[in-house]
Amino acid sequence: MNILIFIKQVADTEARIIIKSDHQSLEIENKYNMNFFDEFAVEEAVRIKEKNKDSQITVCTIGSQKAVEALRTAIAMGADRAFLLDGSKAAMNDPLVISKILAAFAKKEGFDMIFCGRQAIDDESANVGAMASELLGVPHVSAILKLEVMDDGKTVKVENEIEGGRGIFEVTLPALFTTQKGLNEPRVPLITGVMKAMKASIPLIDPATLDMPQETFAADASRVTVLSYESPQERPPVKIIEGETPEEKVKNLVKALKEDAKVL
Repeated sequence: MNILIFIKQVADTEARIIIKSDHQSLEIENKYNMNFFDEFAVEEAVRIKEKNKDSQITVCTIGSQKAVEALRTAIAMGADRAFLLDGSKAAMNDPLVISKILAAFAKKEGFDMIFCGRQAIDDESANVGAMASELLGVPHVSAILKLEVMDDGKTVKVENEIEGGRGIFEVTLPALFTTQKGLNEPRVPLITGVMKAMKASIPLIDPATLDMPQETFAADASRVTVLSYESPQERPPVKIIEGETPEEKVKNLVKALKEDAKVL
């Protein structure tokens, strides 16, 4: 079984992010990791391979050269191959353009199953998986919580959350699935995996070699425009309610709600 995984390298959740004076761009501290939800995608693929030794796991991402580190993390976890799709000339802010490039790579590479995280924690668009599946013409189930490959190897049973419960689906392969927390527990790579990842050769792929005209993915093909970046509103100061006894604290709280907050 050929398993393909789309991943993304994102800024670490503790990285310092500064909005530049033009409010059109960001300055991000040099701390990056594999996207949180993509870790579950890699882990699930590795677990399938552990049960089916003939499986091959291929990981790809779009970005700059620094995104290689996320690919190496996937190899350390158990992926077999990794490819970096050059994003230097692509409209990286448009999820449709990203989806087109990933879908073109998937068509060229071939696959039985595609995994990707349900969303990236930087832009939170949650569009790429669904868009790529439509472009590829394959079924997709988003935000899965359980996956089982059936004995025929051509069908999988998956579960995901729906309003008020869970949905259970049988899906004929090839298909695309997006992953979320609860599906599994991503492993910490062993030192042998880390050493393998450090030595791995990761080819750089030009999207123009994927039977895609450059005008379909170039920067001016983007239909997304950043109007401005704004900092979140500052949180109001916390006020400690004084009092010697619980009754006195409650009395002071009610007084503060009436006189200060004016909500009573």
